[in-house]
Amino acid sequence: MRSRTIRRAAERAASKLASTASLPVQPEIPVVAPPSSTRFKLLTSEDPIGFEAFKQSLLDEHQATTPTEVILVNAMVESSWLARRAQRLHDTCLNPDTGEITDTAKASLYMRYCTTHTRAFHKSLNDLLKLRSERRKANIGFEAQKHQTERHEMAKITHQIELFAKDMKAQRDLTDLVIAHAQAARDIPGFEAKYMAELEKRGLDKEWWQPQTTTQAA
Repeated sequence: MRSRTIRRAAERAASKLASTASLPVQPEIPVVAPPSSTRFKLLTSEDPIGFEAFKQSLLDEHQATTPTEVILVNAMVESSWLARRAQRLHDTCLNPDTGEITDTAKASLYMRYCTTHTRAFHKSLNDLLKLRSERRKANIGFEAQKHQTERHEMAKITHQIELFAKDMKAQRDLTDLVIAHAQAARDIPGFEAKYMAELEKRGLDKEWWQPQTTTQAA
């Protein structure tokens, strides 16, 4: 009984092995890591001093002033460096004399990576430019609002000054009128009687020019 069980298990294993062996063997294709699957790092064959010089050149060019801008510029640096790396790897798939592709699978893979990293570079650049454009618009709007508020306050002050000047002129005119009335009453015989008659005709009190005071009943 036990021997039959072992024999059947061996037959099934042999059958499975035979079916697997009959399948066509796929050629092994060397691949590189996807663009965003790992953290960026330099290869031992790459120049770290050259990388830092390239990074500093982009930081100097774009003058990043905020953490977000620094992140975007760093992303541009890494994307551009990876695109160059992919291009170099692609070039190794070409015959140096004829330019003929010697490894189609690798050449196609490296070219896709080069295109992906180039697009990532331009996306980070566009994001940086858009960020700065929005900040400029916000600053312009703030300055415009500030100037509008200042103009409004200045208009209010100017209006108050104009009202004060008109009030002062009215006070001077009234003073001149009182002085002229006093002089006329002193120098012209019968002026006071004529003046009072004119006021009565117009329905005015003798002290019409003085401010009215309201007396509230207790």
